[in-house]
Amino acid sequence: MAQTMASMTGLSQGVRLPGPTGRRASRFTVRASSAEAEAAGRRAVLGLMASGVVGSAFAQVVHAGTVAAIKVGPPPPLSGGLPGTDNSDEARDFNLKPLIDKKQWPYVMNDLRLRASYLRYDLKTVISSKTTKEEKKDLKDLTGKLFATLDGLDHAAKIKSPTEAEKYYGETKTVLGDVLAKLG
Repeated sequence: MAQTMASMTGLSQGVRLPGPTGRRASRFTVRASSAEAEAAGRRAVLGLMASGVVGSAFAQVVHAGTVAAIKVGPPPPLSGGLPGTDNSDEARDFNLKPLIDKKQWPYVMNDLRLRASYLRYDLKTVISSKTTKEEKKDLKDLTGKLFATLDGLDHAAKIKSPTEAEKYYGETKTVLGDVLAKLG
């Protein structure tokens, strides 16, 4: 233990350390090469820094009870009406029909695929919560039909066919209504 304390303080020469009380004092000699002495010096400095950090963190914990409560105010004012933020505070209903009419096919495909993935996950969750096997089977059949029409709509957007897109959009809307009626 005495050797460890001596090496932590970075001493590389003979050091006289007091022994336990009531006994004769002994002499310990700690010898180290220059690399070991340098490492011991670094260790000592790092140890002192670590103890300082721990001590200050402990002091902050002790004094934490004196901190005043945080006051929460009202929500910020709506930002709608500023240039470029006309509808920033309102929920938006992204309908694919205007995108199909404008023939913006990449937007149609990306939006459709994103929403279909969320819808698939949500429908699986709702179907798994149903109790009877009959309800689960009916809903699985309807969702299978729904995703078949969504795939048709995606294919129509991929080949950039407005007539097929209109057809599959109508079918998807009908089947989605059936699914929601069955869930309701």
